[in-house]
Amino acid sequence: MWKFILILCFFFSPMVLLPCEPFVSKSLPPIDHSSKDKSFLEFKTKLQKVLKSKDRKGLEAIIDSDIHFSFGPESGKKDFLKSFQLTDKPNESDFWNLLTDTIQLGFRQNQEGQMVAPYFFETFPSDYDPFSHYLIIGKNVNVREDASKDSKSLGLLSYQIVRSEADDLDGRRMEKESNCNWKKICTPQGKAGFVCDRFIRSPLDYRAFFEKRKDKWVLSIFVVGD
Repeated sequence: MWKFILILCFFFSPMVLLPCEPFVSKSLPPIDHSSKDKSFLEFKTKLQKVLKSKDRKGLEAIIDSDIHFSFGPESGKKDFLKSFQLTDKPNESDFWNLLTDTIQLGFRQNQEGQMVAPYFFETFPSDYDPFSHYLIIGKNVNVREDASKDSKSLGLLSYQIVRSEADDLDGRRMEKESNCNWKKICTPQGKAGFVCDRFIRSPLDYRAFFEKRKDKWVLSIFVVGD
């Protein structure tokens, strides 16, 4: 009888998150090199207007003819426009939001002179597996005890690398009230918790490279994955 009661208590008691394996803490504070080059700053302003108004013609003018956007056989401007449904249904394309979200994270200028967004893509430490580690992309982001905005906060993180703790419910914790898909993560201190996906990003998510060709800035790379 007591064994049966203990089993019931186990299944109906509040979920307890077990500690996870701690790891070396690393933060990547935000930077933005946009203002380092006056011509790029002007280009960035123009690009933001193009994205906001979903101006397909304006976009075509700033896409490199040999743009790289896939690890498959597709390449070039024509395939790019078709791939993102910018040819037939430009207003319905998810490209506008994808690039907007990417450049909002800031630019870093690399040694080749390219402007790269998000700022942390090329500086994400190689000793952290990019398939299982993510960056908190905000200041004082709550790590929750459960997948809910009303759940107890276990702590605050700012621009720190965390590790994904995938489980059977990963990707299915959508909470309409907070507009969050909650991700289970492990903090460097070894605490497991949940973070709203709006404040976490993989280094293998979309990244954009802009470079100057004949005194004109163009989008030369826009890819996701590895």
